[in-house]
Amino acid sequence: MYKVHLLVSRFFTIGVNLLNNLFYRLTLDQPTFAAMFKTAFVTILGLPNAGKSTFLNAVLGEDLVITNPKAQTTRHRIKGILNDKDYQLVFSDTPGIIKESAYRLQDAMMGAVNESLDDADVVLLILDGQFPKIEEFEAYKDKITCPLVIAMNKVDLVQDQEKLQADIDRVKEYFGTELIFAVSAKENFNVSGIINALVDLAPEHPAFYDTDSISDENVRFLVSEMIREQILTQFKKEIPYSVEVSVTEYNEKEKLDEIFATVFVERDSQKGIMLGKGGAAIKNLGIASRKRIEEFIKKKVFLSLSIKVKKDWRTDDQQLQYFGYIKK
Repeated sequence: MYKVHLLVSRFFTIGVNLLNNLFYRLTLDQPTFAAMFKTAFVTILGLPNAGKSTFLNAVLGEDLVITNPKAQTTRHRIKGILNDKDYQLVFSDTPGIIKESAYRLQDAMMGAVNESLDDADVVLLILDGQFPKIEEFEAYKDKITCPLVIAMNKVDLVQDQEKLQADIDRVKEYFGTELIFAVSAKENFNVSGIINALVDLAPEHPAFYDTDSISDENVRFLVSEMIREQILTQFKKEIPYSVEVSVTEYNEKEKLDEIFATVFVERDSQKGIMLGKGGAAIKNLGIASRKRIEEFIKKKVFLSLSIKVKKDWRTDDQQLQYFGYIKK
């Protein structure tokens, strides 16, 4: 009887080992289905006032980049970072395309556009859905060598839907892509559709930036842009296009951040306009700028503004280099 039990036990052990070996081999042969992280550099391209910066702010859910109805609000290439557990999209908001530059500053701005196209994994072209003006992009068609996604923006303002559909068909034929979306960045309509398309096109790659970051720009730069945004809002004619803002000192403190900034203009007459009668204009500028900065950094701010003249800085390579428009 003992021998029978021993024999059965040995056969059972052999059978279990065979099953274990078979399961192990089957496991090795199975493919892995772990989701890969995706990262893409997305260049936002478009004409002035197409809504590029408004779109980026809608994507981020944060007023990171300044917006204004005046043309050429965006001067620098500004990165905004959208993070998710499965992807990171690094957007570059670029200056609006200008066919013919009037001064060296605009040359530098267009240089930033071309540089951003060279770095892109995907290009997101923002068109004004009311007036697509696709012929303005003839010089850029051959420069776009990566996948292209197109957003027909401001569709909330389009009254003639048949014309919109005809324009979409015309855009498809001109650029040779089916990835065209009708969106309204201002109303946050179909922004998610664009994001999904960009993620689908993004290559598999680890995140390039910290996943808690929304930009690679420092606070000083963002603050200077917010002050310039208020200048665009409060002043008219040549003033908004003739100024540059530089934060000269930024002191972070426990309860109140101290910020000292200089507004540069090109002529003495512009300085007088910026100051206003009895200093009223610069006082109003300081109040509006401080409010905007406090909303962004979620903290109280002391802001001191001064005005200086840098004659014809927009045409001076040395000054443009100082302000960061031309690389050293």
